[in-house]
Amino acid sequence: DEINFSVTDSLNITKAVISPSKIALSTGDLTLFAAASYAKSYVYLKNTDDTIAMNFDFGSTLSMTLAGGEFAFFPWESSQNLVVAAASGTPYLEYAIFEA
Repeated sequence: DEINFSVTDSLNITKAVISPSKIALSTGDLTLFAAASYAKSYVYLKNTDDTIAMNFDFGSTLSMTLAGGEFAFFPWESSQNLVVAAASGTPYLEYAIFEA
């Protein structure tokens, strides 16, 4: 079966809490979004590096890895901190958060 990647949805965004920004990462953990600071939100993440991966966790468990050039857009309930670290080097992460 074919997968249809064309999806239409209407999101109820009340405000852009953090407009698209960039930050250089390191191999140490960085709390990108602290759960206590946000309500239900939508998160945009993009690894702008071509080769270095970025590891994300919610709380203390590895939850997602973005390889070079990959991005993610997902709903976040803000029950756990969103933490990120580079696999190596100092790649740049592009990010934004929108409260629902």
